[in-house]
Amino acid sequence: MSKNKKLSLSGGDTAEKFIYKPKDLIWAKMKGFTPWPGMIVEPPLDLLNQQRRTNSKCVFFFGSRNFAWIEENNIKPFEGPWKEELAKVSKPAAFRHAMTDIEKYIDDPAEVDEQVNDSCGMPNHATEADFDKIRDGLDDEEAAGEEASGADANNGLVAHVVGSPDAGEGAENNADSSGSPSASAAVTTTPATGGKSGGGKRTPKAKSVTAVSATKSAKASAAKTAQKRRVSSHQTPGGASSAKRGKRAASGDAGDEAAGSSPNARRRLETDALLASLAAKRGPNAIALLDRPVVTRPETQAIDMNSRSNTLADREIVPSEQTIGFLGLGMMGSTIVKDLIYTGHKVVVWNRTIDKCQPFVEAGAEVKDTPMDVVEAADVIFCCVSDPKGAKDLVFGNCGVLQLKDLNNKAYVEMSTIDPETSTDIGEGIKQCNGRYLEAQIHGSRQEAADGMLIILAGGDRTVFEECHSCFKTIAKNTFFLGSKYPIPSVSSQRIFLNVCYFRPADVGNACKVNLILQTILGVSLVGLAEALALADRFSISLNDIIDIFDLTSMKSPLLLAKGKEMAKGDFNPQQPLSHMQRDLRLVLNMAENLDQSMPVTSITNEVFKHTKRLGYSEHDSSAVFVRSRF
Repeated sequence: MSKNKKLSLSGGDTAEKFIYKPKDLIWAKMKGFTPWPGMIVEPPLDLLNQQRRTNSKCVFFFGSRNFAWIEENNIKPFEGPWKEELAKVSKPAAFRHAMTDIEKYIDDPAEVDEQVNDSCGMPNHATEADFDKIRDGLDDEEAAGEEASGADANNGLVAHVVGSPDAGEGAENNADSSGSPSASAAVTTTPATGGKSGGGKRTPKAKSVTAVSATKSAKASAAKTAQKRRVSSHQTPGGASSAKRGKRAASGDAGDEAAGSSPNARRRLETDALLASLAAKRGPNAIALLDRPVVTRPETQAIDMNSRSNTLADREIVPSEQTIGFLGLGMMGSTIVKDLIYTGHKVVVWNRTIDKCQPFVEAGAEVKDTPMDVVEAADVIFCCVSDPKGAKDLVFGNCGVLQLKDLNNKAYVEMSTIDPETSTDIGEGIKQCNGRYLEAQIHGSRQEAADGMLIILAGGDRTVFEECHSCFKTIAKNTFFLGSKYPIPSVSSQRIFLNVCYFRPADVGNACKVNLILQTILGVSLVGLAEALALADRFSISLNDIIDIFDLTSMKSPLLLAKGKEMAKGDFNPQQPLSHMQRDLRLVLNMAENLDQSMPVTSITNEVFKHTKRLGYSEHDSSAVFVRSRF
């Protein structure tokens, strides 16, 4: 705190008492300001409605010419042994202006006395119309005089806010710049000084106090709105705001007479100032949100038909003699078809985008125009598309699987991630057309598919499951048949795990349920990992250190370690797209809703993934949920 702000009026002989009367010149001390020259006056009617402490006096401050309630222990007579000490300390320009103002009052008190008498005579409440005229320039009477005489001297009164609820805050913000003691003082009408000291500068003139009082009752509601608008433009009561109005008026006279002083131009200036103030008040959280990274869509990785997985090369696989049809060459489908071709299977493919089929044609696959054509050419048809709707469209839609009324006991294997109801509908449709149905849900990432390390969860017709053994051995490390009473023997080096305890026999939909339950565990774990790493990032703790320590704990898992490293590097190359994870969570919640099962954590996890999709990371890897946790 500066030396001048440390000065106090409460020291000295505490037994000495002063009796103050109106017109007594005094020193008054307000919180946060130096002792300031003032005068004891009768309070204006506006101040009578304000709360005040006992033994308070109404003080008129010179310089800023504002009124405020000051306790008597913060008041001393102007003349006394302390005057020299209070006046000689280095003070801001506003204090020097106040000293000049009180000296002028001592020489000629007429001007200040007239202002004080006018202010104390009646309340000072300007109306909305008055404020608009002040803001836009001159009032109607002065505008008429301007047209008649060309220019008038500035001898009006400028209306200020009295008893504003934000007066204290506004003055506090300007305490260091102006040094005025009017930080929390109520403000009344102030004589404009621009015409006398500004060399012909014009300050807008308000409507007379009598006219304002006459229209008060008719415009009471408008006055409240006007008061709120005046608070933002008069944060520094008194001299500071008068100076701003003086500059604005001067620019209107000195600049372009046709446009600079017009009401429309002034309104534009006010609007620009308001927008600038809003931008200055923008919080750091908003800045962080606007500065988040620009989202770029990940590049589509072309399938490399020449690469081979070492794991897959070590397996002894005897390809099936049946023709394999495959519908859908997306991220997982294209990888599976590549492995089937590599292991010697005869494959017929179809895809909505025909261009994706070209690499497989070059590798030896056959391409058909429609799903129905694939069914006619193949013995076992696999389907792997992105969502339940796409899966049903391929079966029931135009040129779909069921356009053939008789499937001749052909097998249809649904590998798309779907809900149990969709799987049941597709299975019933296939059976009605003399076909066999197997749901084979695949659990794993794109890289695991390339390495032949997927997990297959199958349910439905067991004969189809046995016929697909060579295909499953190509793409999966473990296969579970969910729904058979009797186990089938393991074949070759491929282990086939059978679950015979928890599901009813031949119950289509069980594989979908188990797959979605596993996806729930994965989704919740990813969000927990993302939020934990985001917190570490806010603490400026190395994410790599967190991951290394996590690797040493009993909580570690290969998947979470891999996803954590992706989050630390910001590498969200899609292994399992975020949109697919959010789809799985949505399907899980729909299943739970049908059972009235409460899943609050899963619901929140789903919302987190939905929000990440809205940020533009739908096609990125599911580990991109880390980005949402950071912002």
